[in-house]
Amino acid sequence: MRVIVICIVLVSFLVSPSINAQELEGKWIISGNKSFGAFPGIHLMQVREDSLLHYNFDQFIAKTSYKTENKKLKIDTLAFADYSFKNPNRLSIYSERLENPIDYIRLVPTKTKLGVEEIKKNKYNLERGGRNFKIDFQNHPDNKIVHSYLKKIDKTYFLVIYRHGDIVTAVPLEEITEDNLFLYGFPDKPNKIVARAIK
Repeated sequence: MRVIVICIVLVSFLVSPSINAQELEGKWIISGNKSFGAFPGIHLMQVREDSLLHYNFDQFIAKTSYKTENKKLKIDTLAFADYSFKNPNRLSIYSERLENPIDYIRLVPTKTKLGVEEIKKNKYNLERGGRNFKIDFQNHPDNKIVHSYLKKIDKTYFLVIYRHGDIVTAVPLEEITEDNLFLYGFPDKPNKIVARAIK
């Protein structure tokens, strides 16, 4: 049963009469960085023409074959759930077997004119839910519990948060400037947030 639920979450969004697999090619990350059964950690999935590649953020886990048949995606003999697009880069899948709909976020290239070292030297303040979080990509003292890092997958930069040395969240960055970080892909509104530079 657990395997069936995992498969539903991972691939059901490809089932569609109007969208084909080629249009979904690219990399997607689950909004809110949820993990599922055999895919612990931060699940990121790459859709190819004939396969799905699964990662724990940037670490490869597994490759899955798939095909579409009669407007249904099939792995072995199983068919899966329904989905809807909230916008071209955000889709929601749902099924009776899932407690809540799951959103996938398409990764897009980060817009920036800054180099990696230029970005890292800046500090930013992120405010969300009435709380402030200081983003410092370079200062990682041993006595600090939570650390922020700048990571990159292909052409997408991420704010990656570690707690006690373990990765707990990875948020894609839409744009980076000296004054702002534009973060996207959050599960709740606002889905995009701006972190302001600390001057």
